[in-house]
Amino acid sequence: MTKNYFSRKEEACRCCGCGGLVPDFRDKLNEARELAGIPFILTSAFRCEKHNQEVGGSATSSHLAGCAVDIKCADAWSRFKILSALLEVGFQRIGIGRNFIHVDDDLTKSRGVIWDYYSKEK
Repeated sequence: MTKNYFSRKEEACRCCGCGGLVPDFRDKLNEARELAGIPFILTSAFRCEKHNQEVGGSATSSHLAGCAVDIKCADAWSRFKILSALLEVGFQRIGIGRNFIHVDDDLTKSRGVIWDYYSKEK
């Protein structure tokens, strides 16, 4: 059994503390964290509707369902380690930003996709 690397506080909405990650998603994320061998600093996890609107999230954001996180990436080496581990454990929905990686396991959305946020970032 893989260790749980994420606290309840890290999983909950940043504005109100509600919600958390779907257990199967958390388990898969813990597997990836174990495999990567480096900390996964979550900059966003579950979001309530109010917080999602405040941060400019999509109305259909997977964060609202507790099956998405954004992981901080400080450099190319950590980005490689995180991406490799996410792919190895079977994640099929990954978004890449300048300083973060979004990963979700939303079964209502397309699988086998990687996208970037560069055009949306300033």
